[in-house]
Amino acid sequence: MKYILLISKSVTKFILSRNQKEQAIFKIKLNLLIENPFSHPQLDIKSMKGQQNIYRLRIGKYKLIYQVDGDKLIVFMMTAGMRGDVYKSHY
Repeated sequence: MKYILLISKSVTKFILSRNQKEQAIFKIKLNLLIENPFSHPQLDIKSMKGQQNIYRLRIGKYKLIYQVDGDKLIVFMMTAGMRGDVYKSHY
């Protein structure tokens, strides 16, 4: 059962600002993410300490922060950015 992926406007803008090769990688990884947003053998996913249902997905030098609603099968991509910057902006 696949999850529904909702992406914030800022994450969409971030992904579209990358080059075509990186955009293709994002697309592949996000398609894998909706199969299982908690754990996937081809993805680097970690839960955020002290936060319930909030996870971090690393794609190369980028990190994406997302929230999972398991009851409704929804993954909401909240923020994306470089390693140090992404943690400051997701709350």
